[in-house]
Amino acid sequence: MGTFRNCLTRAVKLSLFVFGTVTLSPSAWAQAVSLADLEGANIDVGAVHREKIIKNGQLREFELHQTGHLTIGAGGTITGQFQLIAVGPRGARPGATRSGTQTIGKPGKDSQGNDVVWVFANGTLTRLRVFHAGGAGGQKTTIAFKRGPDGLRSAFSMPFARENGVGEISRDAAFDDTPIKILEFKTVSTNCNVAKR
Repeated sequence: MGTFRNCLTRAVKLSLFVFGTVTLSPSAWAQAVSLADLEGANIDVGAVHREKIIKNGQLREFELHQTGHLTIGAGGTITGQFQLIAVGPRGARPGATRSGTQTIGKPGKDSQGNDVVWVFANGTLTRLRVFHAGGAGGQKTTIAFKRGPDGLRSAFSMPFARENGVGEISRDAAFDDTPIKILEFKTVSTNCNVAKR
């Protein structure tokens, strides 16, 4: 329980930097999507961001292409895998595929040791991730669901968050776990598709 409180306490202290918004008509949210509606769903997400970081004392700029696949199982379990590809002046560099299984509402750790908790409320699935010791800040990954004429639809976002009073966002790089500082993170595009089996 202490880990859960620590994770949420740090998450609440984060000030979000949201670089884009998705506008939906009020009627699109007329019918709420429940967690039970999502059981058995397969969700594919993708995003392209421009990132400016400091790594090994050097300023670096590149475009990040992220893909992910999530499956919602019985009892609120979420099995997912994500991969990043960094595209820069020297070409494309793929990162390792990171995967894991967690349960909504139960705190845990991701493959890099960061504190993570998934929550579901008001038709939105959210992953709060707080960067571990030596890191600062976090990230809020959001998948918002709505009903459409052809079934479930979804929208994806993943802004970073700065921890109040700490300064820059710092974490281990997704590619090689080297400490980095994130100076800028801008969304270029996102996509999300959901299918029920």
